[in-house]
Amino acid sequence: MLRENTSEERRKESIMNALEVKKIIKEFAGIRKDAGKDEAALLEVALFVEETFGFVLTDEEISEYNLGTHEKTEKFVLKKLNMEEACVESVE
Repeated sequence: MLRENTSEERRKESIMNALEVKKIIKEFAGIRKDAGKDEAALLEVALFVEETFGFVLTDEEISEYNLGTHEKTEKFVLKKLNMEEACVESVE
């Protein structure tokens, strides 16, 4: 018999997924410096995000504001994946 995930189980899964996102971006940061305003670097980060996390970015989303630093990229990806709350909860 299948049972539904409780809200606590779903919250734990989200936290784990948010931690995985953070780990993947940290690994990327180890091989790639922050993009800053460099358009070619921003496109490289955008391609990494699209290929790794499975969503397509709009031209407006490919910006220094969203992808200019690894911290901004992490925050942006968590927001796109609706994991912002899990990220905050994992720190507490």
